[in-house]
Amino acid sequence: MAETVLGVDPGTQRAGWALVGRASDGRAVHVASGAWALGGSRVPVAERLVRLRQELAALLQDYRPELLALEAAFFGKNARSALRLGEARGVVLVTAQEHGMQLIELPPAQVKRRVTGAGAASKEQVARLVAAQLGLDEAEFGCTDQSDAAAVAYCGLLETSMQLGAATGRLRLPPGASLQ
Repeated sequence: MAETVLGVDPGTQRAGWALVGRASDGRAVHVASGAWALGGSRVPVAERLVRLRQELAALLQDYRPELLALEAAFFGKNARSALRLGEARGVVLVTAQEHGMQLIELPPAQVKRRVTGAGAASKEQVARLVAAQLGLDEAEFGCTDQSDAAAVAYCGLLETSMQLGAATGRLRLPPGASLQ
């Protein structure tokens, strides 16, 4: 495996993760994925965030990916949910930094657009199409947190490939496209 990207779909009750790599023939391949059950609403949020940190640190230690991909923050309608998501994202960011990880943040609409062709795709569409891109059966994803993490990892892998190609002069971008 030439490079491996860890995608994380953070949450305070459950967080999805997926490792996607590049095979020697250039194809994107699924390495591993899952979801961490961090505890329900009866478990104090601080305890759930500690569990998230511990699980992520162990995964980084075990797999040693080259890059961590995370969806950029978005503003939803529910302020409480947005706050909790921000707390989980903060744990992921700090843990990645502590492990010297390179980090890429991708806008949610960009992830959906790259995987499905539509920036407003449903979670089910994302799951189905990212599974197809990785040569998996959609049923292999136990939950949408896991398939969302796979989509983020896949897009992180695409992004690093595009940046590498642009840096070496091997990539031609279509008119109007950018690598932001």
